[in-house]
Amino acid sequence: MSRPPERADGRAGLAARLRELRAARDHPPAEYPVLLDAALTELEHALEALDGPPERPAPPRTPVAGTAPPYKAVFDALPWPVVLTDAQTVVRRLNPAAAELTGLPQGYAAGRPFAALLRPADRAALRAHTAAVARGEGDRTVPVHLQRLPGGPLYATLTGLGTPGERSPDVLLTLTPASAPRPAAPPAGRADPATVVRRAELTDLLDRADRALLAGDDPVVTLAGAAGLLRDGLADWALLDLGPPAQPVRVAVHGPPEPDDTGLEKAFLRQDPRDCPAAAEAMARGAAVVEQAADDLARLGADEDGTPLMVRADVAALLSVALVAPDGTTALGALTLLRTGPGEPFSLLEARGAEIAAGHMAVVAARNGVPGRGCPRPEVAHGDVGEG
Repeated sequence: MSRPPERADGRAGLAARLRELRAARDHPPAEYPVLLDAALTELEHALEALDGPPERPAPPRTPVAGTAPPYKAVFDALPWPVVLTDAQTVVRRLNPAAAELTGLPQGYAAGRPFAALLRPADRAALRAHTAAVARGEGDRTVPVHLQRLPGGPLYATLTGLGTPGERSPDVLLTLTPASAPRPAAPPAGRADPATVVRRAELTDLLDRADRALLAGDDPVVTLAGAAGLLRDGLADWALLDLGPPAQPVRVAVHGPPEPDDTGLEKAFLRQDPRDCPAAAEAMARGAAVVEQAADDLARLGADEDGTPLMVRADVAALLSVALVAPDGTTALGALTLLRTGPGEPFSLLEARGAEIAAGHMAVVAARNGVPGRGCPRPEVAHGDVGEG
């Protein structure tokens, strides 16, 4: 007997959430209680599915006309942050207060999983509880941590909503934010002082990187050194791959001065760039890959034990930029920058600065040739530059 489509969808969603919970075992033990609670929620659901009917219908709820103008007006006018998601935390709508709290425009967030905005250890737990609420197992409140807010937890209250025309209920997620005051917006027509300062910092960073590129003798050492400068000014990690997309080699890895995971730098270095989807995609497209809320655990590939490198590095946002030759068509490598922990997403200004730097690095690579798979694997330890 074939499995009903909705039954198959539920099983696939459960399998995906279990994979994420399994990967979360690499997070610090202090975060285990939240993950254990989520795992028990999933286990209870699996037990009920085995004992009862294939799918337990959700109890009737008060319908919410998601497209009606009065509902939208009330939703947007709510003074506290609220987000309307589906069972997988994919955002259907968020109000201005939620956009301000998360730092993401309403148009950008729609269609993306809200769980991606959280610290990696909280993502699996929120997905598990959201799925449970959508199944009609009762409303609940879950402690979560936004990537951009390094302070204490927020409290996400999950409430099921029956939406006309939808097969499964939506979930209304209400956030109780920290009480820290938010800075006032700059007057209309006046630039945000923080943006002005950041623009000046990026100009200085690009100047220092260009000087390093002009002063170097060995092209690989020079390019690796420039990648280190960009890490200092833009990210927590910088990975530099050189070579054509079919035969790239990782020539440099720059990490934090005192990384929590002492073996992570070597794990990045030993990786074949073709097994790093973000870098491979940037080289194949000849363009930048920007992920403001890095949620896909496979985006950086896995270490030799199969653990996702996104989890080991606790990646919050990634930016992978192709080194495009002056002809505008040939990719000579990729520079991948990672922000971890409570780091802010990359701004458009920072992404543009990284693209400019990568273009200057590509000129050096094009003039001097770049290594490929025939070159010996470099050995780089703790931000030092390896020979390609």
